[in-house]
Amino acid sequence: MERTHRRKLLATTGTGLAALGAGCLGGFGDEDDESDDAESPTEDGDSTGTATPLERWVPTSGSEELLFHYRDLTALETYEDALQASVIEAVPTLPDGDSAAVIEDAADGTNAIDSVLRFGSEGVVGNVVVSGSFDPDALETDGGSSVGEFETLERDDVSVAVSEATIVVSPADGADLEAILAAGVEGTDRRIEASENFASLVDRVADTTFLWGQYAETEGAGRAFSWAVDAETTTYREVGVYADAEVADGFESRLATEDDVTIEIDDDVAVATGSFPTEKYEYFDMFAERGSSRPATPRAGVTFDPDYADRTVTVTYTSKERAERLEISDDHGNSGEMTAAGETTVFEYESGASGEITVVAVWDGEEAVVATYSYSF
Repeated sequence: MERTHRRKLLATTGTGLAALGAGCLGGFGDEDDESDDAESPTEDGDSTGTATPLERWVPTSGSEELLFHYRDLTALETYEDALQASVIEAVPTLPDGDSAAVIEDAADGTNAIDSVLRFGSEGVVGNVVVSGSFDPDALETDGGSSVGEFETLERDDVSVAVSEATIVVSPADGADLEAILAAGVEGTDRRIEASENFASLVDRVADTTFLWGQYAETEGAGRAFSWAVDAETTTYREVGVYADAEVADGFESRLATEDDVTIEIDDDVAVATGSFPTEKYEYFDMFAERGSSRPATPRAGVTFDPDYADRTVTVTYTSKERAERLEISDDHGNSGEMTAAGETTVFEYESGASGEITVVAVWDGEEAVVATYSYSF
């Protein structure tokens, strides 16, 4: 799938990559590391003001299979003349789920919302952190419970923390509000401090308007896709972090034939970067399936490595996203199955053989073709 999916992304760059979200993550991966002593307090009482939203708010506790999304709505206004009108209309202002009503009540119109960060597990709306301008009194807080500049309350089966600049909403199936505030306000028990590979993934996401990502703590692997919108050019980036450096090398071989991307491999982290005119950007919500009534589409990453001397094709399982197993088959009756990232399947052919290899991902009773590869020997 990685090969096919990447081609789709490159095509969307001209038609739909711009559709992924608005805003800047505040310097993901572009700032030098700062010591704790050098960081200044924020308006919300955070003692680590240089932290980006993902770095600041995601706690160690919570889902091991983490999904995250960020959009900066201020970019829509800043670059409104450069973006297509359909993009402005497509980017949602409010987050999904019960948090939407909470934020509507505290904000003086949707124009008061600057950015939305969402993180959580598969199948739930997840925790939400929204920045902007809010009225804590509109939520009828009693002032009896607070953390830093935040007043906390329970409402409609969600836990809420609100300040004049930020609202944090934690659903019953999300990370505890106390843990999120410990990370975001007190700067303790952050996932970036407990998970080296998650920190590496976050660190390499460039200044971003739209960001989607997924990280599996049990596997030490994850991927992120980001788009940074500017007046003339939008820069997109795909980042993969892997438990095995050899799998990261597969990332490079998968994209080596693309002449419009720059690929960098740093041990177990791989980064592909490219750009396209902002006027061609189209918004597409990569997490649209989450929280819907329809089954989520299986997803996984593979690479294909042909050896024309030996007449073989090696299929490598590079990233496990939403797949219980991969089923591999071709037009010559070969078949195989892989269940873990890092596994390989090798098909051998006679001279003159040609056809197509198909990789199907199976997940939660659903099947989807995630990659195809045409061979000819």
